[in-house]
Amino acid sequence: VRVLLSDNRDRVLVDADGALALECLDKGQQTVFYSAQHVQVSNVGGRLRVENNRGDMIQEGVDEVNFLPRGSGSHVRFDERRYRGLLKVLPYGRNIRLINIVYMEDYLRGVVPPEIGPRESNEIEAIKAQAVAARTYAVGHLKQYVGEPFDMKSTVADQLYEGMEVENRLVNRAIEETAGHVAMFQDDFINAYYHSTCGGLTDDITQVWDKPAQPYLVPVDDNASCSWSKYYSWREQFTEDQLRGRLEQYLSSDRGRQINLARITDITVAEKTAGGRIARLVVRTENDSYRFFKDRIRWAIGRASNPDLILPSDKFDVELTRDEQGNIVTVLFKGSGYGHGVGMCQCGAIGFARNGWDYQQILERYYSGVELRKLY
Repeated sequence: VRVLLSDNRDRVLVDADGALALECLDKGQQTVFYSAQHVQVSNVGGRLRVENNRGDMIQEGVDEVNFLPRGSGSHVRFDERRYRGLLKVLPYGRNIRLINIVYMEDYLRGVVPPEIGPRESNEIEAIKAQAVAARTYAVGHLKQYVGEPFDMKSTVADQLYEGMEVENRLVNRAIEETAGHVAMFQDDFINAYYHSTCGGLTDDITQVWDKPAQPYLVPVDDNASCSWSKYYSWREQFTEDQLRGRLEQYLSSDRGRQINLARITDITVAEKTAGGRIARLVVRTENDSYRFFKDRIRWAIGRASNPDLILPSDKFDVELTRDEQGNIVTVLFKGSGYGHGVGMCQCGAIGFARNGWDYQQILERYYSGVELRKLY
């Protein structure tokens, strides 16, 4: 699998635990160099310039550079993180694309830990479920970026991937014991969406996003298995002025022009999903009404406690406090869950594992009607 690590800088430093080999390609001609120190690659006029740790030029006008570790136990390194496999450097406009090419199972070693967090041995079946879901997502999305030199991004745009620094024995064991296993529905890889905390009920994909219906992504009651999560219930309180400012910021960004709201006079939940999330929220002001839909509601409201974060979930009730003149003073959102609510609830999976469920039971609970198969 080819994982995009970076594409927003014009130079990168690459090194290794030990020595590394540099394969420089220029119009199909290959030149190989070796180094025991870091190497810098920079974009100069749309081509690559390769320099050693002293700044001496190794080669310039290069189309592509591949870094491979030399010797057993050595791994390539970028931004203080080690990676299995090799690193490919390509020019990208004025910047550089850095891509990690790695075996699928090794890719999962760097994905599962940041996605499911630190776990204990009695929760290994949840880790296995996460490994199968992450593998299914990756295999099913290998051709999503048509014409691009990568298959996955290392961010939440696909799945968090943090290389070797996050690996641990328990996760590696879970990956090894489910090696090659994926979840399928009628001979197709499922869209294995997952989220932190469902708050007791997951939801239908069509009611959360504007995406086609999937028979395996429907509301599921998880028997409050995620009730141990700190996000099983939460509260966010805004003053009327704070919330108005937040909505103005969102609407201005969304519409590409400055939007100024009058005082908010009412907030109404106009429609809810089968899983209890809000599908349509109406905010009335002194001179207009604004409608917010589905999962974008989280972005529109954000958090009073941390303006850089979105609301934990769309599963909430609204409580308004008014003064003697009937003006809204505060708006309290009392919610449950964290994330979009589609597919597997990770905290619920952990709860089921603690109660003796195996990973197949967990996956079949959250993805209705799926079949687990071994690809390799």
